[in-house]
Formats: sequence, structure tokens, C-alpha cells
Amino acid sequence: MAIINKGRIKQCFSAARGDYDQQAIAQGLIHQHLMGLVAKMDPRPLKRVLEIGCGTGGLTKGLMSHLQAEHWDLNDLCDMQSHLRNQLPHPFQFHCGDAEQLPFPHQYDLIASASVVQWFEDKPGFIQRCKVRLKPRGFLLFSTFTPENLKQVKHLTGVGLTYPTLEMWRNWLQPEFEILTLEQREIVLHFADPLAVLKHLKQTGVTATQQQGWTKGQLQRFCQHYQQHYTNAQQQVELTYTPLYVLARLTSSE
Repeated sequence: MAIINKGRIKQCFSAARGDYDQQAIAQGLIHQHLMGLVAKMDPRPLKRVLEIGCGTGGLTKGLMSHLQAEHWDLNDLCDMQSHLRNQLPHPFQFHCGDAEQLPFPHQYDLIASASVVQWFEDKPGFIQRCKVRLKPRGFLLFSTFTPENLKQVKHLTGVGLTYPTLEMWRNWLQPEFEILTLEQREIVLHFADPLAVLKHLKQTGVTATQQQGWTKGQLQRFCQHYQQHYTNAQQQVELTYTPLYVLARLTSSE
């Protein structure tokens, strides 16, 4: 299993910034699903929204177009401020840094995050910090991944993040949160060959789990085994994402 190195994560996602929106196909589908969950929230104006790990603003744009909020607080490990100012329709306050360490200064009606929590060292601690920062009956909306995520790469390399199960998330949320949605899905992407898979992972920052480069022989073996085990009837290779979605409402002010 991979060791979570925040410096390495920052380096990889910063390097992927220019290609991210074009390559992050699964992320786009995840953002769409999260926006579908927004419809389950109370249709009321919000005072303040926090998004953790906003990246290039894919989810942020959807939230801003569907929700009325007076104040938007955005966070990312990388400094995305200038990029976001050219992309987003509303003003915002940007908090650059590790969301596990930053003391966010306000109480929020909604805390949202897309495909970020898996990079946190203390995942139940994330839930507890959200509990402290949400207003009574405030909403928590986020996606992460299940243990089967990127199973092809993990099977062949032995490298990958440790993902909590759906039941672990349920236990961490209850009883302080009313769970409105807790579900897992599957997104299968298809590529011409294993090298295209590796390029896709690099251009979406996912190689933050890979601490060292590969030798030519290791790369050849990886491609050979990937082709052998994960080629479909159309002679394409597959890569599987397994997103997990949460929409929960804080049940009390404690």
C-alpha cells in the first residue's frame, strides 16, 4: 500500500494541472453525480459554502451554478487561485494548504469535496472536523473511492491507496449525521493500450502513489501483464474507478 506523501501529491497534481480537465473523464462523471445529489438538499439560500480540494474548479462550477450562497470558501493543496479567478462566476476566498491542517475560520451550511478525502491520513478525523465546522443541519457532500478502485493497477503493481469500505464511512458518520445518500458505483474507462493508461494516470495526478520510476524491463512486464489480464472483446484495455458518494446532514449542534 502507498504511503501518503503530501509533498509528492502537491507535486504530481501541480504537474498535471494543464492536462487535468481534458484527461479527468471519471472526475467529470463524479462531479455530475454529486450535482445530482445536490437536488436532495433543502432548496434554501446558503450563507457560506466550503469546498475542500477544489482543484481546477470542476465541481465548483456546478455548485456555483446550482446553489445560492453569499460566501464561497475554496481550498486546495496547490495554489489554484489565479486559475480559478478566470473560471468561476462568483467571488471566493481561497485557502491554500493541507485541509487536514488548516483552521477554516467559519461555520458552513455546506462542506463539499470531490475525490480528495482518499489522500487524507485521518479519514474519520475529516468527518469530525466537518462536524465542528458545519452549522446545525448543515450538509456534507463528498465523493471518495472504495477498496476496488484502480484494481487493475493495484493488482499488477501492489501499489495503491488504502480505501475505507462503505460500512466504515457509515460508522464514522453515525449518529451525528443523518445519511441521505451513501452509495458506491463503478466507472470503467477504455484505452488503446497500457501505456495510455499510465499516461492517463500521470495527467490526472494519480501517480502520486508511485514513489519511484520504473526500469524499462518493469514497464515492459507491466504492459504485457496488463494486456494479458485486462483486454476486452474490442481489444481495448480497461481501467476501473469505483467512486463512493456521501450526502449527509448534521443532526444536532453538539
